[in-house]
Amino acid sequence: MSGTSKADGRRDNAGAGSPDKKKRKDKQGSVGRALRTVYDETLREDVPKDFLDLLGKLD
Repeated sequence: MSGTSKADGRRDNAGAGSPDKKKRKDKQGSVGRALRTVYDETLREDVPKDFLDLLGKLD
């Protein structure tokens, strides 16, 4: 690799339309969707009564 660093060479191996890059992007998207789903479900849950009682004792 004359005149280029190893990092530059690695970038050259994975072109913009490479299947590996697309797989990685798809995986990241599916992980992101899964995390958003779990987060949204958590926000919809009721606060447990025991926890509310403990919070009430702080007043």
